[in-house]
Amino acid sequence: MTKLQPINDFGVKPIPSDAHRVFHGKTVSVWQWEQECYDGSRDIFERMSRKDYAYVIGVEPDGRVLLVEDEQPDRGVVLTPAGGGVDEGEEPNQAAAREFKEETGYEAGSLIHWHSYRPSAKMDMLTHAFVGRDVRQVTQPKLEAGERISPVRFSFDEFLQLGQNIKLRDWMLRIKLLEAQIDATKKQALKKLLYG
Repeated sequence: MTKLQPINDFGVKPIPSDAHRVFHGKTVSVWQWEQECYDGSRDIFERMSRKDYAYVIGVEPDGRVLLVEDEQPDRGVVLTPAGGGVDEGEEPNQAAAREFKEETGYEAGSLIHWHSYRPSAKMDMLTHAFVGRDVRQVTQPKLEAGERISPVRFSFDEFLQLGQNIKLRDWMLRIKLLEAQIDATKKQALKKLLYG
């Protein structure tokens, strides 16, 4: 698979090769480096890094959109597409399919890349959004000890209304749903993406 480019790169440059990792946790690392400023002075810059994330918005054969309610010990319930981290050596579409199956027990008949985006200019990671058409349950979910995940289904119109729901965790998805609510062309494009 070719490198998926973000729709919002913020003009972010790669973390310099001479940067020093000053913190390495389970999910994030913090990097610092000295950089010249516009006035010629030098300052310490820093950025976090973590592995990329991939998710699937499922579409069942009857047209309902499948998302999940996700609760973890360090936060309350959020509404989100099923997804997780892209492991080393794994392509985003492979990670999306794997995580979707682990969290829901479903597989997609076809997986279509929708967009990729950078959640923050201060975080070196990309989120990759996929649509899974004709999803079907093939097994039981395999949840981690710190996950409570339940599938939830929406009609197309209910899915659009989630753009106004603060429980929907993915802000880029909320933006795209809000755009589809006010722009008929974007609404048709989203419907075509979901249903073909």
